[in-house]
Amino acid sequence: MRVLIAPDAFRGTLTGDEAATAIADGWTRGATADEIRRSPVGEAARSLELTPDDELPDLVVTGEGSLEFRSLRDTAVAALAAAAMARSVPCVVLAGQVHVGARVAFEAGIHGAYAAGANAGSVEASMADPSGTLSALAEGIAVHWGGRRGRADLRPEVLPPPRAEPLVPGPRPGEDDSPD
Repeated sequence: MRVLIAPDAFRGTLTGDEAATAIADGWTRGATADEIRRSPVGEAARSLELTPDDELPDLVVTGEGSLEFRSLRDTAVAALAAAAMARSVPCVVLAGQVHVGARVAFEAGIHGAYAAGANAGSVEASMADPSGTLSALAEGIAVHWGGRRGRADLRPEVLPPPRAEPLVPGPRPGEDDSPD
């Protein structure tokens, strides 16, 4: 899977480049076979607009210190999410904190928003090691999102076990339910 990583700065803790490095490090641990490309967030939206269809990434990963309503308008993260949505590429946001709901984020082109503070247990814990907590969050998200688009190299240990019983009572497709 091709992943474009283009976060903004995590104000007061990480520059955009430092955040991209932390995300890329975690992502490669979580989805080792994924092809990662990094880009400054300001250039990524324009790059998506100009990329030929067969060279588009399968997923865009961006982020910032705090994802809030303001973030969904007139920011580099919003422009990147909109550009990804226009090209039918899923976009996820890794942030220090997330202050918007899933529906509102999805309407802005964001398919998932994940908070490093929640993952670390508290905002204070995540700020004590911002690079480490962002990297750990990226690793966990990569396990979920990485290797998609029909690839056969998904990690079987993270997939749910097959169900022995059907979810819906009754015959399975192809089974005869008529009495003999």
